[in-house]
Amino acid sequence: MTTIAWFGILVIVAIAAFFAGTLLTKKRFKHDELEQKAQEAQHALEQYRQDVTDHLADSKKLMAKLEENYSLLNRHFEQGKQLLSQEKALPNEPFFSKETTEQLHASLHMRDEKRRASEQTHDAPPSDYVEGESGLFKGEGSQSEQLKAS
Repeated sequence: MTTIAWFGILVIVAIAAFFAGTLLTKKRFKHDELEQKAQEAQHALEQYRQDVTDHLADSKKLMAKLEENYSLLNRHFEQGKQLLSQEKALPNEPFFSKETTEQLHASLHMRDEKRRASEQTHDAPPSDYVEGESGLFKGEGSQSEQLKAS
């Protein structure tokens, strides 16, 4: 075989090796990319699971706190209900002293007597009633009568 033939075979083998190498490296790059994406997806899934677990734990704590607050509120309402339902005993001591109470009773009796007396004299004019002319109007009536007459 001649040098040109060997050179031709070498070029053909080189071209075939080049294409085989590019195919293998492309597959290798795709494989590496897919593997990297799978690892990222796995990491994202683990992060999501951790977030959900944390959220559920926080929700559980909040529910426990809500239960505690509800029970405190319920106890508070029960105590208020008991306080309102209890009958309060009135103190035996009067609100006013004995002397004040006697004076109040006496003034009530005097008031009743004044009413009865005023009912008996209902035909009489009031005590501030004045017959005839008085005050500022004294004498004006006669002047107006004189003006009318003239």
